[in-house]
Amino acid sequence: MADEKKKEQQAEGEETLVEERRPAWRPQDADREYFRYETKRRIQQYSVPPQTIFRPAKPTPTIRDEGHKRVAVYARVSTKSKEQVSSIENQTKYYTDKIAKTPNWDLTEIYSDEGKSGTSKKWRKDFKRMLDDAAKKKMDLIVCASVSRFARNISDLIEEVRKLRTTNPSNPVGVYFETEDLYTLDPNINERLQMQGLFAEWESGNKSRRMILSYDQRICTGQFPVYDLLGLRHTLEGGFIIEEDEALTVKYIFIATVCGHTADEIADVLTEKQRPTLRGRTEWSPAMVNAIMRNERRWGDLEVRRRVVIDYKEKVTAKNDGIRQGAYIPGYHEGIVTPEIARAAHMMRASRFKFGNVPDVYVIEDGALKGFVSISPTWSGIDNQAFQDISRQVYEEDEFEELLHEADILSGKDHSNVISMTLNDYRVAPGVMFMTRSDPQLTLGKRSLKLNGVCRDKLGKGKYIEFLYHPVLEVIAVRSAYATNPNAVLWDESKSSVLQLCSSAFSGAIFDKLDWMKKYKFRFRGVTRIRDGERIIFFFLDEPQILVGKAAKQIETSDTSEGTAKFIPYKESEDRKDALHKAAGIAYPENWQEGLGVSYEIKQKREAVLGAVSATDISNPGRKVINPFIGVIPSVSELEDELEQLYDAM
Repeated sequence: MADEKKKEQQAEGEETLVEERRPAWRPQDADREYFRYETKRRIQQYSVPPQTIFRPAKPTPTIRDEGHKRVAVYARVSTKSKEQVSSIENQTKYYTDKIAKTPNWDLTEIYSDEGKSGTSKKWRKDFKRMLDDAAKKKMDLIVCASVSRFARNISDLIEEVRKLRTTNPSNPVGVYFETEDLYTLDPNINERLQMQGLFAEWESGNKSRRMILSYDQRICTGQFPVYDLLGLRHTLEGGFIIEEDEALTVKYIFIATVCGHTADEIADVLTEKQRPTLRGRTEWSPAMVNAIMRNERRWGDLEVRRRVVIDYKEKVTAKNDGIRQGAYIPGYHEGIVTPEIARAAHMMRASRFKFGNVPDVYVIEDGALKGFVSISPTWSGIDNQAFQDISRQVYEEDEFEELLHEADILSGKDHSNVISMTLNDYRVAPGVMFMTRSDPQLTLGKRSLKLNGVCRDKLGKGKYIEFLYHPVLEVIAVRSAYATNPNAVLWDESKSSVLQLCSSAFSGAIFDKLDWMKKYKFRFRGVTRIRDGERIIFFFLDEPQILVGKAAKQIETSDTSEGTAKFIPYKESEDRKDALHKAAGIAYPENWQEGLGVSYEIKQKREAVLGAVSATDISNPGRKVINPFIGVIPSVSELEDELEQLYDAM
């Protein structure tokens, strides 16, 4: 009890101490009323010292100030049409007279940009030059017809007006917009200026949207927009007529390219001949030559809306890959050159002129190699369908159908009834699983083709080789060749013992045909056949060793029981689950895992094909056929004669 009483007394003492420390209560607004009273009293007692000298502010600047002004004029039109050129000339005369009649104004210079949009200052040379001159204090005032002539981009407008006013505070440069009666040195017009700039930018965007809608409507109704080109003049009906003298230049560019001349060589000739461009320039560059060749209207086609504007302010464009409606009309009008000549020129240019002239296409028409196409892996503009069309030219229709069935057998999609059915379920390990460095090897990537040095040894160490490809049987063959062979490939040992070629189109055709994943490379073991000194190596594309590489981080894998091989999906059409790949970078098709390779029947069929190859087959040069990549064009001698005539006529 004593302890409890002691605690109560202690608590009472602490409470008393808190009460003593707490300030006395005051009204909430007591301090506020005090300070209000003191402020009023101080102001009433304050007086201005008698020695004070007041300096009044200058009057608000106006365009009608009487002080002397050095005046510049800025004029701009967005196109170079007859009406717009007239407009800029009228502006120039009007402001020259106006400044001359104003007593305190002196004209310094008239700056003008013709055919330039106001959405950005990037392309307006005179506008930027005027701003530089203003920074150098060469003017006091800039006169412009309207805000939209000065800028259709509100950020550019506000930024440049601010710089003109603040860059040289002792000599600020004002801009007078006559239509809106705005003078930028007047501090009271900032809000009006921003509003006018916003209207100008909105109108520019609205104009862009109207043009897009108009373009859509014209495409839908077949009223395709056309314009003049070098060699072509557009008509009111929306067509083209050939301008004969200019067409000589265009023809020369295409024919010279087909004959093996580079863009640099062609540009030198056109400059030497002083051949004018559409705008009258007589100095040619390789880029200008290539630009002439890119336009499909030169060979009679018409592509509408090839590119579209992504950002109208910055003039950013992009290829119209389905972004907006477009159209392509083959044979729209008479071309300056034929489509075949145009395709031949493009093939020559894309191949970087590795051919002396347009490559001829040969296909073997009989024997064990029937249907094999003689190719150069560096060809461009080709696909698997084109290869198949070439190969098909040497077969009868029923024979080709039988070939397709045979191809299904070799690929494992079908079985033959010739061999005993008891062998159908037997599987044989592909030779590629036992490949060593002493074997001939071919490696295909999505853009490259490589043969190891063993291939050259097996082919007799000749300087030239030739590639053959059967697009149905899916076999590549390599044989020795002479330098006179139009598709001969030089094996240059001075750089490396291996042969590596850029083969974007050829590899692409094979990858597409076999549906391979493009992130992998595929390596094949060659099978060599020697007959009476004639040599050939076969590579079967259905027996690949898959080079995963460092780029493929995640693929589906399955280990063999011994962990010595990896089997992976390698077709683009396969459904794949991502899993970390633990192998060193070499794998095999996943369908080999269960049956360990290809069927014995397919092996027997393939051995029969290889066994039938003779020396005559290996040396068979094949028959020249129509190049489906190009079509029918004149002979090399005829093209060279035409080129000489064009040169003399220019």
